[in-house]
Amino acid sequence: DRSPSRGLGDVYKRQIYTFFVFSILLSSCVQDVDDVFDEPSSVRVEKALAEYQTLLKSAEYGWAMEYYPSSTQAYGGYLFTMKFKDGDQVTVSTDAFEEAEKEVTSLYSLKKDIGPTLNFDTYNELFHHFSDPDIIDGGGKGKGYEGDYEFIFRSHTDNEIILRGKKTNNVIKMTRLTEPPMTLLDKTVKLSKETFTTTYTASIGGKTFVVPMEDHVFLFSYETEGKKTESVSGPYIFTATGIKFYEPIEVMGKTLENFTWDSATKTFTCTDQGATDVKLTANELPEGYMKYKDFLGSWDFVYAGGRIPVILEEESQTSFLMVGFNPNYKLLVNYDKSVGGIRIMSQKVGNAGSNEVWLCAWDANTGSLFKNTALGVASKPRVDTEDIIIDLESYGVWADHEVNSLIVWEMKGNEYVGEFKQWGTSRYAGPLSMIKK
Repeated sequence: DRSPSRGLGDVYKRQIYTFFVFSILLSSCVQDVDDVFDEPSSVRVEKALAEYQTLLKSAEYGWAMEYYPSSTQAYGGYLFTMKFKDGDQVTVSTDAFEEAEKEVTSLYSLKKDIGPTLNFDTYNELFHHFSDPDIIDGGGKGKGYEGDYEFIFRSHTDNEIILRGKKTNNVIKMTRLTEPPMTLLDKTVKLSKETFTTTYTASIGGKTFVVPMEDHVFLFSYETEGKKTESVSGPYIFTATGIKFYEPIEVMGKTLENFTWDSATKTFTCTDQGATDVKLTANELPEGYMKYKDFLGSWDFVYAGGRIPVILEEESQTSFLMVGFNPNYKLLVNYDKSVGGIRIMSQKVGNAGSNEVWLCAWDANTGSLFKNTALGVASKPRVDTEDIIIDLESYGVWADHEVNSLIVWEMKGNEYVGEFKQWGTSRYAGPLSMIKK
């Protein structure tokens, strides 16, 4: 009997049979998956946390962390050493501030998040410098260097732990130390001091060009065969013998990552296969260059007809506070690392009722002044004296005027009300200079 109804019934039977077989196979597959994870995820994470805790504490000398703040690695990398101890304490040292001997102890924890995490829970003045939003360096107050203090464990061996920053997503490597932290940090701090300058000359493929260096970042900018300008950033961290980039970069067809330093020639030489001819040679610092710390301390601020004892105090790595210039206010003094100099710019210094009080750029020769924060005076060192003396010369011009002096003025919005004399000296006519005590 081959009636249509009979054929349709056979089709249904075959479909039911097929569904039955598929269900059995599917249940077998599900069972196989369940067999792989025969413990709840929470239990697996707890076991992983215990394993990582044991691993962290097992290192006799601790761990070296290659730390990069900012999701773009814009400020380069810094080496931190960490000794994990009982009581959830960790002792931290770093080469970031050229003080290898300094140690700070704080608390840490391992937690469950989207996986096991390593967290630095209490403020550590060394480690949290790069994640503190109140630091005015980096991206400015409210951002700071935008670094991590919470990390996700990604993988590990007995001698290496790979983390990923929760905020930046940066890959952070920790390596087991085989010697006291100070031994490694002494080497990297020495290299940091010895290799410091503002530009290097790159020699790649028979061509040379200048490479600016700032904040542990090399900026390679060069012209290609097609006359197109290429720019490649190379954020780096110091090693015991040189530097290495956050990740391999390609410059003029060469893949670069690791370099060793030669003190005699002041040269970094690439050690990567196919790029051992690549060299970066340090250029001399500008004449009279002064590091940030060279400006700290007591000075005499000298102007025509007067001398004021002042102190430059640390505000950040890019600015100072000048104390003593006037008892009613402190001046913000900017530091320019690229030239090793300072600038005193037009700035608000206080209030007079509903009006503002400004220290303004002033051309004393013409009597013209300007409340513009892009104008001021910049330091130029005297190189022919035994004393440390800097002249403060014009930084910026407006119309036919130059900044040769400073003056205190009362402002109502953009209206120039008049010279403000209530706080004492209001005119600082040039020539201006500062003498280190």
